[in-house]
Amino acid sequence: MAEEYFGSPSQQGLQRRAAAMWALLHDDPAYCCHGRAVGVTEPSPETIGQQIALARLQGVGACEGVSAEDTPARRAALEAAGLSLDEYVSWRGGAEAIRTAREVLASRSLPAGLTVGQVDADTPAEVMAQLDRVTASCEVLLPMGQFLRGIARPAVCVYAQTEDGEVVATSAAVAQFHPASSRGREFWWGMLATDDRYRGQGLALLLGADSLVRMVDSCDMTGFFTGIRAGNAPSERLCSKLGLEATDRTIQISIAPEVFAATNVTK
Repeated sequence: MAEEYFGSPSQQGLQRRAAAMWALLHDDPAYCCHGRAVGVTEPSPETIGQQIALARLQGVGACEGVSAEDTPARRAALEAAGLSLDEYVSWRGGAEAIRTAREVLASRSLPAGLTVGQVDADTPAEVMAQLDRVTASCEVLLPMGQFLRGIARPAVCVYAQTEDGEVVATSAAVAQFHPASSRGREFWWGMLATDDRYRGQGLALLLGADSLVRMVDSCDMTGFFTGIRAGNAPSERLCSKLGLEATDRTIQISIAPEVFAATNVTK
């Protein structure tokens, strides 16, 4: 299958470099990826050097779940290396959120005229391009194709489509961590995006619950996480409805401006 990269030219370049990095590191539990850039699995001080190296090679180096105690020192070390930082609050869900998602699916349905599709290895390129269009309209970066299709890691990507086959909303989940790592039964969840014309109908909530439950049931996962930029009230409200809770941990994205010419990877 041909390689598939999405977003702006700069974002596509990042994904190409990440794909090359992943080809080298995918068997090492110390590294993780959900399809945008390779990151370090453990948020310990000992992995700062690895994160710096990833940023210099890919343009971006990620670390999820940095403790409140370690965040200032890690931030200072990354900035001292000449990297810029983009940070998110880590939100997490477990058994209670999974129960809530099942309740959402049992009590809600898509508006008339819409159906749910799921990406797989055979999904046409035209559908992937539509997913890219919808996510880009919401300033969300679509992960590279080998991840969304469940080839690089187990994954679920669902979308709502009209009777004419137009994609109007999305959500996805990816088993970001190596199964042998300490976080092997956690997955990344998110990529919530809805076409302007269909907002206000609860599509993000329903598709978010759908991708979450499908991922749990198909991969025997027990927990998941997502990142929300501080002050993003709409995302906070939606995640709260699904039972996720904000933690005191930070997702730190280090960026090498000479390699990746942007201040953030995604919204």
